[in-house]
Parts: sequence; structure tokens; C-alpha cells
Amino acid sequence: MEPAGSTLFYALVVFLLLAPLYNGGHGPLPLLLLEVAAIAILVVIAGGQRAPAALPRTFLVGAGVLLVYPLVQLLPLPDALWRALPGHDEYAAVLDRFASHGAWAVWRAISIVPSATEYGWLALLPPLACLLAVLQLQPAHCRLLLLAMVAFAGLEALLGLLQVLLGGDPIFPLRIGQILTAATGTFVDRNHLAAMLAMTLPVAVGWLAYSIRHGRHLQKSRRRKSAMPQLLSQRLFVVLVLALILLCLMLTRSRVGIAAALVGLAASAIVLMRTRARAPRAKRIGHLLIGVGILLAVAIGVSPILERIEPKDLTTVAVGRGVLPLAVLQAATDFLPFGSGLSTFADVFPRYQAGKFGGRFAYPNNDYLQAFMELGLAAPVIIALLLGAYAARTRELLRAEGGASFTLLQMGAAVAMLPLILHSAFDSALQSPAIAMWFAALTGVVFHEGAGASERDGDERHGAP
Repeated sequence: MEPAGSTLFYALVVFLLLAPLYNGGHGPLPLLLLEVAAIAILVVIAGGQRAPAALPRTFLVGAGVLLVYPLVQLLPLPDALWRALPGHDEYAAVLDRFASHGAWAVWRAISIVPSATEYGWLALLPPLACLLAVLQLQPAHCRLLLLAMVAFAGLEALLGLLQVLLGGDPIFPLRIGQILTAATGTFVDRNHLAAMLAMTLPVAVGWLAYSIRHGRHLQKSRRRKSAMPQLLSQRLFVVLVLALILLCLMLTRSRVGIAAALVGLAASAIVLMRTRARAPRAKRIGHLLIGVGILLAVAIGVSPILERIEPKDLTTVAVGRGVLPLAVLQAATDFLPFGSGLSTFADVFPRYQAGKFGGRFAYPNNDYLQAFMELGLAAPVIIALLLGAYAARTRELLRAEGGASFTLLQMGAAVAMLPLILHSAFDSALQSPAIAMWFAALTGVVFHEGAGASERDGDERHGAP
């Protein structure tokens, strides 16, 4: 392996695994550190000698619009043109009443709060760095990266179990004195932990599929005696992590997270059984995962953990989740076609909840609606292009029916993206910098060029992990 590639790999592992440790990267200081590290990684990638990966055109266009359009929202406009923008009339009235004389001569950006849009655009840099860095890695490094992510998710699950069992979080110094009734790990709330665990489940299943295929190759290799114990230990470790994740998911008490995890678990089991190896062991594991998913789904309805939520709390949450999307949709309609500005939801939305419901909402519990409100018509274009590229790539991987062993890991990564795609329709998980970075890393694995023919042959002959 190339020394430069190894350096990038280790830097990326540290980058991804440190991101969740302080409230999932939330807060000005941790986010600033992540952004500085992301810029350093992007500089290294730009100075590298390896050619960039050939990404689908739909993906490039969607990602390009996402990166460029918030900068367009920061372009200054003359006062008369700014006042004519949809949704800006109330802000213009406030200026007329309270601003000093001559305020009409000031040019203003499309974004209602330009500083928030700048903050949101800079927050895109860490996921971008993760995506581009993964695309630069060798397949062997991608395999190790996925294993490291599975291991970290196991530690998060273990921490969540201890939080609930101990009735608090004295073992984690950043949360001393908190009384926790649900597992949150190192994240700000239980839903974000559930999102990360649900996203990691299919990655672990993909690793099991890879180990089964790789074990068949080792049986024909001279390195069988030396390599098989390592492979078996990795397989046992992944199974243990799977059990921890499933148990901790229940203790998060996140209904959306658990439901998304069930979808990912069922989809990953189907992928596992559709691999070209079609080994009886793979089919048994697939049937076992589907059975576990069904039992877990039944447990959701009768679990005493979820029954600890009072009926009054359930009613309040249901009302909030029913009224909130309608108010966000009204706000998004008022600001069409340009949007209110990236990351301006918390500043703009209070005017739309007056007389309807109280409280302060930093996020609308729906990443898609928030994007529609903040980015206007650019949001559905971005979402359609990126989801279209994801669906096309997933179909391509499924049609490969296994192919190289690395393809099985790519299938697992593709399925792992599905729970978060669904979760984002009911929560704001992607607003967590750490989760966004992990999602971008999985995207890089899915769109990775993979192993060439010579490398696949070498893997099969030599049993390379």
C-alpha cells in the first residue's frame, strides 16, 4: 500500500472516530475543529497524484448545486430587489420602522441571516472531506475503515447500555450529573444515537457476508492456516457488535430509529442471501437476521421500555409532529423560489408558530422539509439528483450479484444509507456533524471504483483481508 494512501487512511479514521465524541460534533468549537481538519484533508487530496474517481453525472450535479447554491444566497442585492424577494416583506417592514436613516442604500443577501448561512456552508466541509477521502482509498483501506466504524458503533452501544443500567452517565465526564432514561451515547439525544446504530447495522452484516466469501477463498489458499484464525476472530467480533447494537437500539426508545433499523436489517438480510456465493451459511444468517427483525418489531409494541413513556407525552409528541410539518411547509412556500437561506430555520421559523404551538425549534424533525424551506426549489432538485444516483448505483451493485468480495461491502454500505434516508423524513439526524460525516463516508464506499480485475485475482489467490 502507498505511504501517502496510508497517511490519508489513518487521518480519515481519526477524523471519523473523533467526530462523535463531543455531542456528535454539535457546538461551535467542535464543529470549528472538524472544519479545520476537513480543510487540511481537502488540501492533501488536492495535492495528491491519484486521479479523482469517476462519479456519476447526476451525483456530481446534485452535490455541486448543494455546495454552490448557499454561496449564491450570500450574494448582495440592491435594496429594492431584496425587498421584492418572496418572504422578505416583513423583514423590510421591520427595517423601515427601526433601522437608521439611509438603511435603504445597504445591499443585502438573499439569506435572511447571512451569518447562519455561512455557518451552514462551512459545516458541509467535513462530510465533503470524508466523501472525497474515501474515494481516494484503496479497497483494503476501505475494508478496514468499515471495520473501524463497526467497532466504534459497538463502543457507542456499550456506553448506551451502561448509561441506562447505571441510571445516569457518570462514566462519561461530559455528562456528569445527568439522569438518563434512554441511551444517548455521546450524542445530544437518543434519536441521533439510534440513527448511527441503525446506519451501522447493515455495515456489520456486509462484513459478515464478506467474511463468508473471503473464507471460501482462503480454503483454496496456502495462507489458510495463518489467515483463518484472524478472519474467524473478526467474524466473532462483528457478531458481538451486532448483538450490542440491537440491544442498545431498544434502549434508545427511539421509535423512528428502531423502525429505520428494522428496514435496514431486513434489506441487508436480503442482500446477504442474494450474493453469488449462496452459501448455506449466508442463507442461515440472512434468515436469522429477518427473524430477529420480526421479533424486534413485535417487541416494540410490548416492550416495557417504551411503555415508560406516559400517554400524555405520546399525545404531545404526536400533536407536535403533526402540526410542525404544516407550519414548515407554509414557511417554505412563502420563501419560494429562493429559500430563506441555508441554516436559517431556527431564526426564521418562530414567526410561523405564533398562536399555534410554543417552544423553540432548532430543527423541524424533517431534513427534507428544512432543506425545502432554506434552499427553495434547489432542494428538491438536489434531493432528486442525489437519490437518483444512489438508486442507480445500488441497482448496479445488486446486478453484480456479489462479484468481488469488496462488492459485498459496497452492498452493505448502500443498504446502510437507507435507514438514514428514511430517518431523515422524521428527524433531523443529518444535522449532527458526526452522522453527516459517517453518511458521507458510506457514500464514498458505495461509489468507490472498487478492486480491479488483477486485484480481485490477487485477493482470491493470496487471501488478502
